[in-house]
Amino acid sequence: MAAVQFGLIACSSIARRRFLPALKQVDGAQLARIGSRDRAKAEQFAREFSAARFGTYEDVLADPQINAVYISTPPTMHAEWVHKAAAAKKHILCEKPAFMNVAEAQAAVAVCRQHGVRLFEGYVFKYHPQHAQISSLVASGRIGAPRFFQAEFCYPRPTENDIRLKTDLAGGVFHDSAGYPVAAALMHIASRPVAVSCVQSRDAASGVDEACAITIHFAGGEVAQLYAAFGVNYRSRYAIAGTRGRIESERAFSVLPDKTVTLTVETDAGLEKITVAPADQFRLMIEAFCANITSRAADETNFENDLLRLQSVMDAAARSAREQRIISIENL
Repeated sequence: MAAVQFGLIACSSIARRRFLPALKQVDGAQLARIGSRDRAKAEQFAREFSAARFGTYEDVLADPQINAVYISTPPTMHAEWVHKAAAAKKHILCEKPAFMNVAEAQAAVAVCRQHGVRLFEGYVFKYHPQHAQISSLVASGRIGAPRFFQAEFCYPRPTENDIRLKTDLAGGVFHDSAGYPVAAALMHIASRPVAVSCVQSRDAASGVDEACAITIHFAGGEVAQLYAAFGVNYRSRYAIAGTRGRIESERAFSVLPDKTVTLTVETDAGLEKITVAPADQFRLMIEAFCANITSRAADETNFENDLLRLQSVMDAAARSAREQRIISIENL
Protein backbone atom coordinates (compact mmCIF):
# COMPACT_ATOMS: atom_id res chain seq x y z
CA MET A 1 0.00 0.00 0.00
CA ALA A 2 1.30 3.48 -0.88
CA ALA A 3 2.59 5.66 1.94
CA VAL A 4 0.28 8.32 3.36
CA GLN A 5 1.41 11.68 1.97
CA PHE A 6 1.43 14.33 4.71
CA GLY A 7 1.15 18.08 4.40
CA LEU A 8 2.10 20.38 7.27
CA ILE A 9 -0.26 23.18 8.29
CA ALA A 10 1.98 25.51 10.37
CA CYS A 11 5.69 25.36 11.11
CA SER A 12 5.32 25.11 14.87
CA SER A 13 7.82 24.22 17.56
CA ILE A 14 6.08 20.92 18.31
CA ALA A 15 6.15 20.03 14.60
CA ARG A 16 9.88 20.62 14.44
CA ARG A 17 10.83 19.01 17.76
CA ARG A 18 8.59 15.96 17.87
CA PHE A 19 6.15 15.39 15.01
CA LEU A 20 8.41 15.64 11.96
CA PRO A 21 11.32 13.63 13.43
CA ALA A 22 8.80 10.90 14.35
CA LEU A 23 7.18 11.03 10.92
CA LYS A 24 10.53 10.20 9.32
CA GLN A 25 10.52 6.92 11.30
CA VAL A 26 7.11 5.76 10.03
CA ASP A 27 7.34 3.36 7.08
CA GLY A 28 3.80 4.05 5.90
CA ALA A 29 4.05 7.83 5.83
CA GLN A 30 5.97 10.52 3.99
CA LEU A 31 6.29 14.29 4.36
CA ALA A 32 5.26 15.74 1.00
CA ARG A 33 4.64 19.45 1.52
CA ILE A 34 5.27 22.18 4.10
CA GLY A 35 2.73 24.96 4.59
CA SER A 36 3.33 28.21 6.46
CA ARG A 37 2.09 31.79 6.52
CA ASP A 38 5.79 32.70 6.20
CA ARG A 39 7.24 31.45 2.90
CA ALA A 40 10.83 31.69 4.16
CA LYS A 41 9.95 29.52 7.15
CA ALA A 42 8.22 26.98 4.92
CA GLU A 43 11.31 26.78 2.74
CA GLN A 44 13.54 26.37 5.79
CA PHE A 45 11.41 23.51 7.12
CA ALA A 46 11.34 21.89 3.68
CA ARG A 47 15.16 21.87 3.56
CA GLU A 48 15.46 20.70 7.16
CA PHE A 49 13.05 17.78 6.75
CA SER A 50 13.56 16.96 3.05
CA ALA A 51 10.07 17.90 1.91
CA ALA A 52 9.61 17.91 -1.85
CA ARG A 53 7.40 21.01 -1.90
CA PHE A 54 6.52 24.01 0.25
CA GLY A 55 4.20 27.02 0.20
CA THR A 56 1.12 28.35 1.96
CA TYR A 57 -1.57 26.48 3.90
CA GLU A 58 -3.76 26.81 0.83
CA ASP A 59 -1.03 25.25 -1.33
CA VAL A 60 -1.02 22.20 0.95
CA LEU A 61 -4.78 21.77 0.72
CA ALA A 62 -4.78 22.23 -3.06
CA ASP A 63 -2.08 19.57 -3.57
CA PRO A 64 -3.77 16.46 -5.03
CA GLN A 65 -0.96 14.21 -3.79
CA ILE A 66 -1.58 15.08 -0.13
CA ASN A 67 -3.69 12.47 1.73
CA ALA A 68 -3.49 13.91 5.24
CA VAL A 69 -2.51 17.04 7.12
CA TYR A 70 -1.00 17.73 10.51
CA ILE A 71 -2.44 20.98 11.92
CA SER A 72 -0.40 22.72 14.62
CA THR A 73 -1.51 26.33 14.32
CA PRO A 74 -2.44 28.18 17.53
CA PRO A 75 -5.54 26.45 18.95
CA THR A 76 -7.82 29.39 18.14
CA MET A 77 -7.22 28.66 14.43
CA HIS A 78 -7.77 24.90 14.53
CA ALA A 79 -11.48 24.89 13.68
CA GLU A 80 -10.98 27.06 10.59
CA TRP A 81 -8.29 24.82 9.12
CA VAL A 82 -10.00 21.57 10.09
CA HIS A 83 -13.05 22.69 8.11
CA LYS A 84 -10.91 23.73 5.13
CA ALA A 85 -8.91 20.49 5.22
CA ALA A 86 -12.08 18.40 5.39
CA ALA A 87 -13.55 20.25 2.42
CA ALA A 88 -10.31 19.50 0.54
CA LYS A 89 -10.76 15.77 1.36
CA LYS A 90 -7.67 15.55 3.57
CA HIS A 91 -7.57 13.35 6.66
CA ILE A 92 -6.69 15.42 9.72
CA LEU A 93 -4.37 14.95 12.67
CA CYS A 94 -4.88 18.10 14.74
CA GLU A 95 -2.77 19.17 17.71
CA LYS A 96 -4.51 19.35 21.05
CA PRO A 97 -6.72 20.98 22.06
CA ALA A 98 -8.39 20.54 18.70
CA PHE A 99 -11.23 22.92 19.58
CA MET A 100 -12.17 25.66 22.01
CA ASN A 101 -15.61 24.29 22.90
CA VAL A 102 -18.01 21.45 22.19
CA ALA A 103 -19.96 23.40 19.57
CA GLU A 104 -16.79 23.79 17.50
CA ALA A 105 -15.98 20.11 18.01
CA GLN A 106 -19.44 18.95 16.96
CA ALA A 107 -19.41 21.11 13.83
CA ALA A 108 -15.95 19.86 12.85
CA VAL A 109 -16.83 16.21 13.40
CA ALA A 110 -19.96 16.67 11.28
CA VAL A 111 -18.05 18.22 8.37
CA CYS A 112 -15.34 15.54 8.52
CA ARG A 113 -17.96 12.79 8.42
CA GLN A 114 -19.74 14.60 5.58
CA HIS A 115 -16.56 14.61 3.49
CA GLY A 116 -15.48 11.09 4.49
CA VAL A 117 -12.25 12.05 6.25
CA ARG A 118 -10.89 11.00 9.64
CA LEU A 119 -10.22 13.44 12.47
CA PHE A 120 -7.68 12.71 15.22
CA GLU A 121 -6.96 14.97 18.20
CA GLY A 122 -3.27 14.81 19.06
CA TYR A 123 -3.28 13.78 22.72
CA VAL A 124 -0.14 11.85 21.94
CA PHE A 125 0.42 10.41 25.42
CA LYS A 126 -2.40 7.89 24.84
CA TYR A 127 -0.20 5.97 22.38
CA HIS A 128 2.61 5.22 24.83
CA PRO A 129 2.46 1.47 25.63
CA GLN A 130 2.43 2.08 29.40
CA HIS A 131 -1.27 3.02 29.27
CA ALA A 132 -2.29 -0.20 27.52
CA GLN A 133 -0.29 -2.10 30.13
CA ILE A 134 -2.08 -0.25 32.94
CA SER A 135 -5.44 -0.98 31.31
CA SER A 136 -4.51 -4.66 31.09
CA LEU A 137 -3.53 -4.78 34.76
CA VAL A 138 -6.82 -3.15 35.76
CA ALA A 139 -8.84 -5.47 33.49
CA SER A 140 -7.14 -8.49 35.03
CA GLY A 141 -8.45 -7.48 38.46
CA ARG A 142 -5.01 -6.75 39.86
CA ILE A 143 -6.23 -3.75 41.88
CA GLY A 144 -9.91 -4.71 42.08
CA ALA A 145 -12.59 -2.30 40.89
CA PRO A 146 -11.22 1.21 40.15
CA ARG A 147 -12.70 3.81 42.51
CA PHE A 148 -10.42 6.84 42.47
CA PHE A 149 -8.25 8.43 39.78
CA GLN A 150 -5.71 11.13 40.59
CA ALA A 151 -3.43 13.00 38.16
CA GLU A 152 -1.03 15.95 38.08
CA PHE A 153 0.54 17.71 35.10
CA CYS A 154 2.69 20.64 36.23
CA TYR A 155 5.67 22.42 34.70
CA PRO A 156 7.76 25.62 34.97
CA ARG A 157 6.30 28.96 33.92
CA PRO A 158 6.67 29.51 30.15
CA THR A 159 8.99 32.23 28.86
CA GLU A 160 7.43 35.63 28.25
CA ASN A 161 6.88 35.32 24.47
CA ASP A 162 5.29 31.87 24.70
CA ILE A 163 1.75 31.63 23.26
CA ARG A 164 0.68 29.94 26.50
CA LEU A 165 0.88 33.38 28.13
CA LYS A 166 -1.22 35.13 25.48
CA THR A 167 -4.90 35.58 26.28
CA ASP A 168 -5.82 36.28 22.64
CA LEU A 169 -4.45 32.86 21.61
CA ALA A 170 -6.31 30.93 24.32
CA GLY A 171 -3.22 30.69 26.48
CA GLY A 172 -3.17 29.30 29.98
CA VAL A 173 -3.10 25.92 31.65
CA PHE A 174 -6.72 24.96 30.94
CA HIS A 175 -6.32 24.79 27.16
CA ASP A 176 -2.66 23.80 27.19
CA SER A 177 -2.42 20.94 29.66
CA ALA A 178 -5.59 20.29 31.71
CA GLY A 179 -6.90 18.09 28.90
CA TYR A 180 -4.16 15.52 29.54
CA PRO A 181 -5.30 14.38 33.00
CA VAL A 182 -8.95 14.63 31.93
CA ALA A 183 -8.25 12.44 28.87
CA ALA A 184 -6.38 9.95 31.07
CA ALA A 185 -9.29 9.73 33.51
CA LEU A 186 -11.74 9.10 30.67
CA MET A 187 -9.40 6.49 29.23
CA HIS A 188 -9.32 4.45 32.44
CA ILE A 189 -12.78 4.99 33.96
CA ALA A 190 -15.48 3.42 31.83
CA SER A 191 -18.47 4.91 33.66
CA ARG A 192 -20.23 7.97 32.27
CA PRO A 193 -19.12 11.37 33.71
CA VAL A 194 -22.12 12.94 35.43
CA ALA A 195 -20.78 16.05 37.20
CA VAL A 196 -17.71 18.28 36.97
CA SER A 197 -16.27 21.04 39.12
CA CYS A 198 -13.27 23.25 38.35
CA VAL A 199 -11.42 25.98 40.23
CA GLN A 200 -8.81 28.18 38.52
CA SER A 201 -6.21 30.73 39.56
CA ARG A 202 -4.77 33.48 37.33
CA ASP A 203 -1.25 34.56 36.46
CA ALA A 204 -1.11 38.21 37.53
CA ALA A 205 1.36 39.27 34.83
CA SER A 206 -0.34 37.74 31.78
CA GLY A 207 -3.95 37.25 32.84
CA VAL A 208 -4.09 33.61 31.71
CA ASP A 209 -5.02 30.82 34.09
CA GLU A 210 -1.92 29.38 35.76
CA ALA A 211 -3.55 26.50 37.64
CA CYS A 212 -6.76 24.52 37.62
CA ALA A 213 -8.14 21.78 39.83
CA ILE A 214 -10.86 19.59 38.26
CA THR A 215 -13.04 16.97 39.95
CA ILE A 216 -15.11 14.56 37.88
CA HIS A 217 -17.87 12.38 39.36
CA PHE A 218 -18.84 9.26 37.39
CA ALA A 219 -22.09 7.32 37.23
CA GLY A 220 -20.50 4.27 38.88
CA GLY A 221 -19.45 6.27 41.93
CA GLU A 222 -15.85 6.71 40.79
CA VAL A 223 -14.15 10.08 41.32
CA ALA A 224 -11.24 11.73 39.49
CA GLN A 225 -9.23 14.57 41.00
CA LEU A 226 -6.98 16.33 38.51
CA TYR A 227 -4.52 19.21 38.78
CA ALA A 228 -2.66 21.14 36.09
CA ALA A 229 -0.43 24.17 36.64
CA PHE A 230 2.62 26.08 35.49
CA GLY A 231 5.12 27.68 37.82
CA VAL A 232 5.05 24.48 39.89
CA ASN A 233 7.64 21.73 40.27
CA TYR A 234 7.43 19.38 37.28
CA ARG A 235 4.97 16.50 37.68
CA SER A 236 3.54 14.22 35.00
CA ARG A 237 1.83 11.29 36.65
CA TYR A 238 -1.42 9.58 37.48
CA ALA A 239 -2.63 6.84 39.79
CA ILE A 240 -5.64 4.55 39.89
CA ALA A 241 -6.84 3.32 43.29
CA GLY A 242 -9.06 0.25 43.36
CA THR A 243 -10.75 -1.90 45.93
CA ARG A 244 -7.69 -4.19 46.18
CA GLY A 245 -4.72 -2.02 45.24
CA ARG A 246 -3.23 0.92 43.39
CA ILE A 247 -1.29 1.53 40.14
CA GLU A 248 0.79 4.62 39.47
CA SER A 249 2.71 5.89 36.43
CA GLU A 250 5.64 8.10 37.32
CA ARG A 251 5.87 9.78 33.88
CA ALA A 252 2.48 9.63 32.21
CA PHE A 253 2.08 12.49 29.75
CA SER A 254 5.33 13.77 28.29
CA VAL A 255 7.82 10.96 27.65
CA LEU A 256 10.89 11.32 25.44
CA PRO A 257 11.52 8.44 23.02
CA ASP A 258 14.64 7.22 24.84
CA LYS A 259 13.16 7.16 28.36
CA THR A 260 11.94 4.13 30.27
CA VAL A 261 8.84 4.45 32.43
CA THR A 262 8.26 2.82 35.79
CA LEU A 263 4.84 1.66 36.94
CA THR A 264 4.24 0.93 40.62
CA VAL A 265 1.64 -1.66 41.62
CA GLU A 266 0.72 -1.68 45.30
CA THR A 267 -1.44 -4.48 46.77
CA ASP A 268 -1.64 -6.41 50.03
CA ALA A 269 1.14 -8.59 48.61
CA GLY A 270 3.50 -5.59 48.58
CA LEU A 271 5.03 -3.29 45.98
CA GLU A 272 5.95 -4.29 42.45
CA LYS A 273 7.89 -2.09 40.03
CA ILE A 274 7.23 -2.67 36.31
CA THR A 275 9.55 -1.15 33.74
CA VAL A 276 8.13 -0.13 30.37
CA ALA A 277 10.70 0.04 27.57
CA PRO A 278 11.36 3.31 25.71
CA ALA A 279 8.83 4.16 23.00
CA ASP A 280 8.28 7.10 20.68
CA GLN A 281 4.68 8.04 21.41
CA PHE A 282 4.60 10.46 18.46
CA ARG A 283 5.66 7.70 16.06
CA LEU A 284 3.06 5.37 17.53
CA MET A 285 0.35 8.03 17.19
CA ILE A 286 1.22 8.63 13.53
CA GLU A 287 1.23 4.88 12.86
CA ALA A 288 -2.22 4.53 14.48
CA PHE A 289 -3.53 7.44 12.42
CA CYS A 290 -2.16 6.03 9.18
CA ALA A 291 -3.50 2.53 9.95
CA ASN A 292 -6.93 3.95 10.66
CA ILE A 293 -7.26 6.00 7.50
CA THR A 294 -5.88 3.24 5.27
CA SER A 295 -8.05 0.50 6.81
CA ARG A 296 -11.07 2.80 7.26
CA ALA A 297 -11.73 1.04 10.58
CA ALA A 298 -14.11 3.76 11.76
CA ASP A 299 -16.35 1.42 13.73
CA GLU A 300 -13.45 -0.23 15.54
CA THR A 301 -11.70 2.97 16.63
CA ASN A 302 -14.06 5.92 16.80
CA PHE A 303 -11.67 8.74 17.56
CA GLU A 304 -14.26 11.42 16.88
CA ASN A 305 -16.49 10.13 19.70
CA ASP A 306 -13.52 10.20 22.10
CA LEU A 307 -12.86 13.79 21.04
CA LEU A 308 -16.47 14.81 21.67
CA ARG A 309 -16.58 13.07 25.06
CA LEU A 310 -13.43 14.85 26.21
CA GLN A 311 -14.61 18.21 24.90
CA SER A 312 -17.94 17.85 26.68
CA VAL A 313 -16.16 17.34 30.01
CA MET A 314 -13.80 20.26 29.32
CA ASP A 315 -16.79 22.49 28.49
CA ALA A 316 -18.41 21.53 31.79
CA ALA A 317 -15.16 22.31 33.62
CA ALA A 318 -14.87 25.72 31.94
CA ARG A 319 -18.47 26.52 32.84
CA SER A 320 -17.88 25.40 36.43
CA ALA A 321 -14.91 27.76 36.74
CA ARG A 322 -16.95 30.67 35.33
CA GLU A 323 -20.06 30.05 37.42
CA GLN A 324 -18.28 28.73 40.53
CA ARG A 325 -20.54 25.72 40.91
CA ILE A 326 -20.74 22.02 40.08
CA ILE A 327 -22.00 21.36 36.55
CA SER A 328 -24.13 18.29 35.81
CA ILE A 329 -23.54 16.50 32.49
CA GLU A 330 -26.44 14.83 30.72
CA ASN A 331 -26.60 12.56 27.70
CA LEU A 332 -22.83 12.09 27.36
